[in-house]
Amino acid sequence: MSAVTPREREIIGWMAQGKTAAEIGTILGISPITVNTHIANAKAKLGVFKETALVAAALRNGIIQ
Repeated sequence: MSAVTPREREIIGWMAQGKTAAEIGTILGISPITVNTHIANAKAKLGVFKETALVAAALRNGIIQ
């Protein structure tokens, strides 16, 4: 399992707060497509397929609190 990047960690944190890709993009000043790319990369690194599973895996692995 590769380590998630700081940006991926940041995006997962916003996801855990219920933000959409569009909202996260606005907050971070990047496009929703870029947000979705970071999400897809993080899901691959953590071996999950759904966004809810990504947040759960991040919590479980101490990536976010």
